[in-house]
Amino acid sequence: MTRRGESTARCPLCGARAHPWIGIPLPGAGATVGLVSPVDPDDPTTADRARLIDRCESCATGIEQGREIDLEAELEGITVTADGDERTVIAPNRASWQAAIGGDGWAALAEWRGSLLLTPRGLELLLEQEGLEAARPSFPPWGANQRWIWQTVLNGITLHPNFATEVLSGRLRPHNARGRFSFLADAVASALATPLVALITLPLEAVAALVGRGGRMVVHTRARGPD
Repeated sequence: MTRRGESTARCPLCGARAHPWIGIPLPGAGATVGLVSPVDPDDPTTADRARLIDRCESCATGIEQGREIDLEAELEGITVTADGDERTVIAPNRASWQAAIGGDGWAALAEWRGSLLLTPRGLELLLEQEGLEAARPSFPPWGANQRWIWQTVLNGITLHPNFATEVLSGRLRPHNARGRFSFLADAVASALATPLVALITLPLEAVAALVGRGGRMVVHTRARGPD
């Protein structure tokens, strides 16, 4: 018998069972990063307030519930350059240290537009199924991944999810914040904490990249030749 909220999904990449993992609150759902999330990934009735994500028990890829997975579209979504039979793909690494630290507060989730949160093994399987061959992924120590881990740690002390990133992008201002006091509190907390957080996260992500647990994967691929 299937328990309430238990996923019966199979991973579209390796066919293994997938189980509930996290719920990512939708904008305006009232969730607060830094406090207990009202989203229960084991309860499908919360799907109107969040994107519910399963995790494959084999390749550890994150899989959005209730979506038909189009592998070709997933590949296109992470392709940054394409030239003939060659292409470069860049994707957040669900098996990274920063993903493990952040959970549903992992800052990279705000920029995730697909239905698969790939691990190195998941990315390898996706490329294979799409007829591509590639070397092992590289993990750049610098770039967007450094911003993600910095914001992920700050998410633990702010009332607004991704406060600093949203303010710097111009999307969050006092008039559309949870409240002017909350906005001010997050601004002060972010400003005061940033130097210490950066002192920790800069070397942490650099080490993570060195040992293959960085937050961003980069792979150069080409079409598989005839056998």
